Amino acid sequence: MNKNIFLFCFLILSLTGCADSSMTGGTVLQPDESQVSNMVQEPVALTDEEINWQTAYMEIIHQGGGHLPDPYHLRGEDGLNSSFYLGIHDFNGDGIPELILGDGISISVYTYLNHGLEKVADLYEPKGWYMIHELYIQNNCLILVSNGTDGCGYVGFTYGEGSYLTGTYNDSSPDQSVLDGEVSGFKEFNDVFHITELREDSRKPLRKRNKERGELIPDWAMLVW
Repeated sequence: MNKNIFLFCFLILSLTGCADSSMTGGTVLQPDESQVSNMVQEPVALTDEEINWQTAYMEIIHQGGGHLPDPYHLRGEDGLNSSFYLGIHDFNGDGIPELILGDGISISVYTYLNHGLEKVADLYEPKGWYMIHELYIQNNCLILVSNGTDGCGYVGFTYGEGSYLTGTYNDSSPDQSVLDGEVSGFKEFNDVFHITELREDSRKPLRKRNKERGELIPDWAMLVW
């Protein structure tokens, strides 16, 4: 008798569940409103300042290599090479990142200052080294490296004591460097740019430009270096 009652109750419950499922169209699987609200992310509102520097940087990026130096006449007619560097980094800590744009021939660094775009540096290897083979950013320094049979050539860029600073050094002249336009030694250069401590995880890869896709629309969050 108890067994029959159990089977009867099980049948009723089964039929009721099927009926409910058919009437609700499977809504029992839907998350409640609180779960839905947690999954929906509100778009991040940009400040006027962010809109301004992003717009200015977009214009430079879309112009490609039109503003990049070509000191040794190595760049083709298209300007910026198909493989290029692109990133942003706040060197001076003012809350507005600088734009880093270039390729294996030269790198330019831009900032947004006083409601306008300003180029703060053109960086390229000194004569005799020519090409940029590696690009690093660490310790708030941008380091260009050219690999040669006699060692490496280095170009450094950073910000300190209220101004942007550049320097060059190469292994073929181990006792000499140029720091902010003044002849200096290796120690002084290395104390600023730390080239003996370059890490592989600080090396920045080249990006591939696809001309068929039209203008590049950068994801700024992915470009922070």
